[in-house]
Amino acid sequence: MSSDIEICNVALSRVAVTKSIVSFTERSKEAEQCRVFYTSLRDLVLQAFPWPFAESIVALADLGSPVNGWAYRYRYPASCLKVRDIVQPGWRRALTSDQQIPFQIGYDAGGRVIHTDQPEASCRFTFRVEDSTFFDPQFADVLAWRMAMDLALPLSSKPELQQFAAQQYQMALTIAEGSAFEEGQDDPEPESEFVSVRS
Repeated sequence: MSSDIEICNVALSRVAVTKSIVSFTERSKEAEQCRVFYTSLRDLVLQAFPWPFAESIVALADLGSPVNGWAYRYRYPASCLKVRDIVQPGWRRALTSDQQIPFQIGYDAGGRVIHTDQPEASCRFTFRVEDSTFFDPQFADVLAWRMAMDLALPLSSKPELQQFAAQQYQMALTIAEGSAFEEGQDDPEPESEFVSVRS
C-alpha cells in the first residue's frame, strides 16, 4: 500500500534525487515538480492498461435522439477515464475481436456521450482512482517509473536518466499486464452445437 507521496519519493530516487518530500505543498522544487505531474500522470497510467482494481461495468443511461449512423446515444459514465468495451447486459466474459461491439465517443451540451448500435448497453471501463490506498503494488511501481520519466529533466538535467526511466516504465508495464491476466478466471467456453448433438 503506497501513498501519493511515497510514490513520488520513489520516482525522485529513481532519477538520483536524494531529497525526499513530505507533502505536495512544501516549498521545494521537488514538491513543486511532483505536484505538477502527479495527477495527470496517475490518470495516464490508469488509461494505459485495464487495471483490474480500476475496472467497472455499468449500465449506460440512454439519452435518446441518436445521431445519424448510430441506433443509440448513451451518457458517458461519471469518473470514466477510458471506455474499454460496450457489452450486453449481464456479460462478464472478455470479448474476442469478433464479439466487440462498435462504438464512438462524441459530445453534446451535457458532456461526453457514447454512440453505438447496442440496445440496453453496458460499458466496461477504467475509472479514476484517486485514493492511493487502492493502488496495487505493480501499479504504484509503474506510476513511479512514469513519474521518473517526467522528473528526470527538470530535476537532474540528465537525458540518459529519462531514457532509462522510459525503458523501465515499459518493462514494468509489461510485467504488470502479464500479472493482471493471471488474477481472474473466465467462465468456461460453451460447448458448440456440434459437440452437444453428438453427446
